[in-house]
Amino acid sequence: MTPEIPADVSEITESVTTNLWTAWSAVAISAVGALALAFVVVWVFKAVTSRLGRRHEVFRELSRRFPKPTFWFVTVIGWKATVPLFFPQGFDDLKGAADYALDLSIIAVIGWILGKILILLIDGAMRRQDSVSGDAFTARRRRTQLRMIRRLVIAVVAVLTIAAMLLTIPGAETFGASLFASAGVASIVAGLAAQSTLGNLVAGIQLAFSNALKVGDTVEVDDQFGTIEEITLTYVVVQIWDDRRHVLPSTYFTTTPYTNWTRNQTAVTGTVFVEADYTVDVDAVRAELERILDAAPEWDRRSWGLIVSDATGGVAQLRATMTAADGDLLWDLRCKVREQLVAFIATQRPQDLSRTRVQVDPDAT
Repeated sequence: MTPEIPADVSEITESVTTNLWTAWSAVAISAVGALALAFVVVWVFKAVTSRLGRRHEVFRELSRRFPKPTFWFVTVIGWKATVPLFFPQGFDDLKGAADYALDLSIIAVIGWILGKILILLIDGAMRRQDSVSGDAFTARRRRTQLRMIRRLVIAVVAVLTIAAMLLTIPGAETFGASLFASAGVASIVAGLAAQSTLGNLVAGIQLAFSNALKVGDTVEVDDQFGTIEEITLTYVVVQIWDDRRHVLPSTYFTTTPYTNWTRNQTAVTGTVFVEADYTVDVDAVRAELERILDAAPEWDRRSWGLIVSDATGGVAQLRATMTAADGDLLWDLRCKVREQLVAFIATQRPQDLSRTRVQVDPDAT
């Protein structure tokens, strides 16, 4: 809605708009003037926030994030206040379209700035969370929740901004009433069409705030070991050990069984199985396992052990257990223990290798 113009300004604009070339020249000058004013305001804004940024990090973030929103806010406000006034007479339709477009632009820029402010607050909370000393488990859980809140805030601000823009449409109240009359049918159709998307959205929020899954968790999905790299509103990205990305819908983790090795803590326990002959010296293998773990930086020194877990068919199965700070370190530790135990038995105690015994009956020949 165009504000009321003072009488003296109205006389000036009327005299300008009566001449076609003068009017268009005034439009161009006012548009360029608004841009020049925006450049000056942004320059002052960056100068002030950069100087204050030496004292506090908030001003550094303002200087980094808000120059563009400030520029476009000043620009569209300047255009709104000047450009429609100088449109030549006889171009009322074009003037109305430009005025309406500027109204939409102001709403969009305000939504942009509001979203920037909220994201600034959330990112500040994430940085404080990263700087606070504490266990990695709690930090990863809170970081996952803050990332989900960040995405929700962006989505909500975008929806509210679009809704505010739609409300500026002339006759929107009548249009809304007609839509409300058919809301029952529309809701059913929309529900059926968006069932999968809404299901993933709800599942994503559930994963973020139920503590069932966090960014950085070590999981086993589809017979693949990997680390949760990203949790979005609709899908989860799992980084496989060979750097592949396994992208799964959020509903997968709410409807399909999976293994989370680090749900309540990052420290995990792993096993290594080695087969040997019945005559194996278990104490010697146990001592070698202790030596291997003492020399391995991946071992967190919480616990370890070696027992004979099975003995069938002339083969003794040795089970070695060990602990590590997280799933990735445990994988490396298990591979190292397996390699060195096999090498130890093969080179240092070849008599302990599993063998097949055949008894020959002399009378049968």
